Amino acid sequence: MSLVDRFQAYADDFERTFADDDWSRLEQYFAEDAAYSTTANGLRVDGRPTVLAVLQASVSSFDRRCSTRTLRTTKGPYERSNEVHREWVATYTLDGAPDIQISGSERAVYHGDRIHLLEVTMTPETLSRLMSYAATHLLPRES
Repeated sequence: MSLVDRFQAYADDFERTFADDDWSRLEQYFAEDAAYSTTANGLRVDGRPTVLAVLQASVSSFDRRCSTRTLRTTKGPYERSNEVHREWVATYTLDGAPDIQISGSERAVYHGDRIHLLEVTMTPETLSRLMSYAATHLLPRES
């Protein structure tokens, strides 16, 4: 199985996990000492359990609170050495609010057939738009 095939299997299982919240399904894709980082806000965490917890918290705090989420790959995935890259666009809808569309990229660095580093890149402007949207439409308002 190529790294692109392995990454696609991970991406497919991520969508299943998004649907049913079974995060143990994703353990097989990450090395025990895996790391996750996002360049938009400088977050970096280490260790498979922590990586999965951060991914779960991210999905729970935003994606699941929206009415719909549509993720579309716009470029890739493609393999370069021991890395797989893809670019994506995500569209979120929320009843009573305008839709929001964000874009970014992922880089998965593999050791063998497991992800050693998963890096998500979004521009600071994209992160700012996302945070503003969440603050305006998802956070409880004081009465």
